[in-house]
Amino acid sequence: MRIQGKIAMLAALTLTAAGPLTGPAAHADDPAPEPQAQLVPAWDNPGPQGSTSYEDGSPAAENKAAAWHCYLYVSDPSFVKYSGRWHVEGTGRQSCTGSGYAPQGPRLTLQRYFGLGIWRNVVRTSIAWSRGSYAEMRKAWNCTGSGSEEYRWVVDGFAEGSGRKRAHAYSLYYLRVIC
Repeated sequence: MRIQGKIAMLAALTLTAAGPLTGPAAHADDPAPEPQAQLVPAWDNPGPQGSTSYEDGSPAAENKAAAWHCYLYVSDPSFVKYSGRWHVEGTGRQSCTGSGYAPQGPRLTLQRYFGLGIWRNVVRTSIAWSRGSYAEMRKAWNCTGSGSEEYRWVVDGFAEGSGRKRAHAYSLYYLRVIC
């Protein structure tokens, strides 16, 4: 009798605790949760942040002022809705001064955080080559259905000049989304 009473009490406690934890059963006609996004400060230091510059490093430039100088900029990720779908959007640009850098251009890459300091490329544009002093690349990636993730934009700048030179900059803020 005593054991049966304890078993009945344990069963009642288990059923009481299980109800609120599992919640009501999901139905196919329940609407999906509304996507959310939050900008958070960059918490790692992968290199130059937000913007950076680089210059001609040819042997001829070592003994005098650099013949050219390029400046890179990358935006923070933004969360926008186009045609009913949510996107992570960003901009990368490069501006060069001097002579001998052309062609030049930026390439924009969206990266997703996988953990343990590992970022993986989600989408990457081609290089926006320009013979002028300014080039810009914009990209929006459809994140609908991707779940809860953290994203950053990286811009790579290229200048051909006297041998290909490259630099990169990272978003100052990361975007945490539930998409």
